[in-house]
Amino acid sequence: MLVEGYTKEFCRPPNPNAEHLRCVASLDTDITEVLPYLNTALGGHQYFRDPPSLTLKLPGKLVTLYPRKIAINILKDEQEADSILQWLKQQINNTWEKREAIAPSFAVRSRSRPRALDILKVLPKTNCGKCGKPTCMVFAVAVSEGSCIIDECPGIDEQNKERIRHYLR
Repeated sequence: MLVEGYTKEFCRPPNPNAEHLRCVASLDTDITEVLPYLNTALGGHQYFRDPPSLTLKLPGKLVTLYPRKIAINILKDEQEADSILQWLKQQINNTWEKREAIAPSFAVRSRSRPRALDILKVLPKTNCGKCGKPTCMVFAVAVSEGSCIIDECPGIDEQNKERIRHYLR
């Protein structure tokens, strides 16, 4: 087992209106060696060799793994952080145990980033703020970056939600 435990710290983002949390988990061991294997196994979004880090896109959030810590953005509560951290601990340990059968990847997947304007085209463009963002454009940027999911827009119909999901795939 590579990772046995971690400690967590939570903070609010600098925006005083933000209702979500950020979490940084300090790991009990260095995971540098498993990062390229995780990049293969989990389909990393960004991988850097120096300094070593791997960013993963999870629905509505970005998670970055460093040698001795994990940073998670846009959490609704501490229980969500615990759930993600337990899943990551299991993924790290499983990947480490099976590393002989996994080809490490030191590259970023060749995917073009979704364009915010393409997403904005199918949004209702009401700037209602019900998604937690001040405008539909800000929401579209957040969706394109992976920090929000399209389901957070209450004004978009199912057909357009599916169009965006298809576009993001």
